Amino acid sequence: MGDASNSTYIPEKDLHTYLEELFKKKSSARENALRTLVRQFETNVRYEFIQNNFVTLVHRCQNCLKRGSASEIDLALQLIGLVVLTLGAGDNAHEVYEELLVLVRELLTKSKLCHAIKVFECLSIVTCVGARDFIDTERSMEIIWQFLNQETKHSSSVTAAAISGWVLLLSGIDRWNISPKKWKESISYLLKQLEEDDEHVNVASSEALALIFEIGSLEKFSNQDGEYKDIKDGIMDQIKRICKGTKQDTSKILEDDYDKTISLTLGRTSLTFSTWSKLKQISYIRKFLGNGFKNHMKENKHLHNVFNFAPARKCSSDDDLELYKPEFEEAVVRVFVPEVRRENCAWRINKSRNSVLSKGRTKLRNKYRTLAEETKTGHIADEQLD
Repeated sequence: MGDASNSTYIPEKDLHTYLEELFKKKSSARENALRTLVRQFETNVRYEFIQNNFVTLVHRCQNCLKRGSASEIDLALQLIGLVVLTLGAGDNAHEVYEELLVLVRELLTKSKLCHAIKVFECLSIVTCVGARDFIDTERSMEIIWQFLNQETKHSSSVTAAAISGWVLLLSGIDRWNISPKKWKESISYLLKQLEEDDEHVNVASSEALALIFEIGSLEKFSNQDGEYKDIKDGIMDQIKRICKGTKQDTSKILEDDYDKTISLTLGRTSLTFSTWSKLKQISYIRKFLGNGFKNHMKENKHLHNVFNFAPARKCSSDDDLELYKPEFEEAVVRVFVPEVRRENCAWRINKSRNSVLSKGRTKLRNKYRTLAEETKTGHIADEQLD
């Protein structure tokens, strides 16, 4: 079967064909099917298809994770994330989360480290959607944290991806639920990463520190003893020392008066983000969805719930016009005419262009014409990002 991954929309009956391709023994056939499905679920919200074929999609992806080629594994991880993000929170998403935790440890072994970036991406997205509580979320955070603290030095791109995934998960936990013991070494680790000569690692570490400062419970992330202000000042001094003379001064974004507000406009609806937690969530999901971010923000109900977003819509078909147009409407004019003049005035009342009745009919036609034009051109405006 040819590669249809570049098409914008594939009918459901054809999607079933690609689903069947996942059962083929030929690796290239499975890879092509995975790539096509990833493209479809990334650019379009195919909720009904995913809901109806959830078990098959997930099990075939898991099969590719266990026995597939390198390309299949990366595509399968991406597809699992898209499936869960489209379905939203619930039993299905939690089932994927539980099964993924078992597979992740195997995928992070030394022989499969080439998939680490996709693993962290998939684990983070699936946990954000499928975790039932902060305990589930911290289970995934621990997997990432253990990986980061291995004696083996990882590539900068893998380290940055792991830190970024950890930060995303942390952004979804209430400060009161964060473990007071598990993350004591996190600030010292992140300060060490700021010293690395790599922009991606520095940015990820800066995001983590910014979120930790926003949460405010520094005693949960540091081994330092003392008053909150003393701990904060001590950490800030270390950051300024590390960042002195560098291109990116992390200490600036940690200041209380730093303006981090960003606005996102989709059609006629505007969203404003002013916390590091929401900024991290929207930026991570936007990167994960790529060119499909706009469509998902418009149609993905899970994202609507997460970001409290309801896109403004206008009717987009002639059928919708009936919601605004009465079944029957006519122009009626009541004129009192004396009996002696009734026959002579009939033409002037009913047919003359200047009569009140004719003007009423013209006004009614104009009303329908305007309503029809507005309906035909109704749409959600293009996305604008500030």
